[in-house]
Amino acid sequence: PMPKHIARILLSAILSDTLNLQSVTTTTADQMVVTLLSIIGEVDNVEHLARNMFRAKTEWIVNLGAYEMTRGDQKDFTCCGWKIGIAVLEVTDPAPVLDVADQLLLELRILKIEKGKQAAGTHDRRKELDFSYMFVVDVTEQKSVLLICGGRELALAKVAFPGCELRIAKPGLNAPGEIISVDQTLMDVGPLVSRKAQFVPAFFQALSDGFKCHKHPMSDLSEEMAKQEPADEVFK
Repeated sequence: PMPKHIARILLSAILSDTLNLQSVTTTTADQMVVTLLSIIGEVDNVEHLARNMFRAKTEWIVNLGAYEMTRGDQKDFTCCGWKIGIAVLEVTDPAPVLDVADQLLLELRILKIEKGKQAAGTHDRRKELDFSYMFVVDVTEQKSVLLICGGRELALAKVAFPGCELRIAKPGLNAPGEIISVDQTLMDVGPLVSRKAQFVPAFFQALSDGFKCHKHPMSDLSEEMAKQEPADEVFK
């Protein structure tokens, strides 16, 4: 028989991965296994376990600092020559995260350039990200907001999530670009919570439909330009 502590670990893993069985990626198998593991693990209240687990995760995330928050659960994707980086934070309360929105926006911009670093110590600008995003998922309310760190990100987000409300991410912010205002640094994307099933498909659909903006994909840079010293146009 499975030891009780192993059942509890597996149960917690499924609850985390499926946002307490609320994510669109949740399967019937997930639901059945959660029931089985809660019996083996002698967990009487799965809801209570999930709430406490996500509350602890929120406290842990907030204490990481902006650098780790933008890189901990971050994945890169490529579509039609464009490279997108998507970080996700799953929390019970988005407020503590947005309290450091200024630092997060800066780190997202740094991350775009950072991706061009090569193992030999050289830099290839063609490897840099074209877009760098962070979704803050409210696991309690099952909804998300999107941090927007620049003009390119704003242009794509408007196409990928049409009609979604934009607002300032944190009072006192400076605009993170020449063609984006402080009132456009946070987008409410509503009841979307899954990177794989919702965020990525929305971006891919927008890019596949012939998306264009004021910049060209970094992968299109010439050999000469790709070797130039990288620099952020806003944060010198």
